[in-house]
Amino acid sequence: MHTFRKALITGGSGFLGKAMVRELQRCGFDVFIFDREYSKEANHLRGDIMNPNDVSAAIKGCDIVFHIAGLLGTSELIEQNKEAVNVNILGTVNILEACIHHGVQRFFYPTKPNEWRNTYSITKKAGEEFAAMFYDIHGLDVRILRWLNAYGPGQKALPVRKAVPVMIIQALMNQDITVWGTGEQPVDLIFTEDLAKISVAFTLADALDATVRDTGLTHRLTVNALAGMIISLTHSQSRIVHKPMRVGEDQNKPVELLPNQDVATLLHRSESGTPLEEGMRQTIQYYQSLPPSTLQRVINFYKE
Repeated sequence: MHTFRKALITGGSGFLGKAMVRELQRCGFDVFIFDREYSKEANHLRGDIMNPNDVSAAIKGCDIVFHIAGLLGTSELIEQNKEAVNVNILGTVNILEACIHHGVQRFFYPTKPNEWRNTYSITKKAGEEFAAMFYDIHGLDVRILRWLNAYGPGQKALPVRKAVPVMIIQALMNQDITVWGTGEQPVDLIFTEDLAKISVAFTLADALDATVRDTGLTHRLTVNALAGMIISLTHSQSRIVHKPMRVGEDQNKPVELLPNQDVATLLHRSESGTPLEEGMRQTIQYYQSLPPSTLQRVINFYKE
């Protein structure tokens, strides 16, 4: 049985990091956030995962580390290869080495399906392999979970393009909704709070191990169906407009779920996820609450 009390989340100020913080606090943890954001909160440690001294100081005394920080994007990172390698690979190695040095009991790493050959996929896969290596060689209790397409209130719409927030904003502004490729490629959506709950439960479950698993609690639909749902729920006059796939993305290589059981099924939580329409309504309400100028800024940013 674990005796975790103090948890560190790298990237804890981000969209998914915040959800993880809320869930860990709900579970009674003393949660510390480590990232480059500035904050006056006592449990916020400002630093850079690229700086081993910052990392070591943040991890010292922690029982469990959730490494969420990273450089995001698919086509956005094609011209940022070195920076992505430094942040997503070297930064992850810095975290892993500090975990060994300070005797961290358990380490969580979110990876992603690697069907697409782009900078983000390659660097996340490398981070996954380093985590597995530290399990094999150093005995670090590692948990690796494939995060698919998380959505929910508070997700940033720029500068990294995410389908749900951008589509919702386009619909609210009655602008054309951009769909890359035919739109018949599947997308697996998971509500942010569900993702946080299952990730924490997975990491705390003593019976599980370093086997890479899917989260479960996802809803699969086509990109066209997603756009259509958003148009319907927002009562929008938007049209769906198809454009060629972006660099680094391939509609002919959809995400294939892993053959082993997903974590939600293993933990007997497969029926406890947020219904897609309910989650989408909550998400739409968030963007509806934003100032029109904020929505227009997103529209202007993505003008073709």
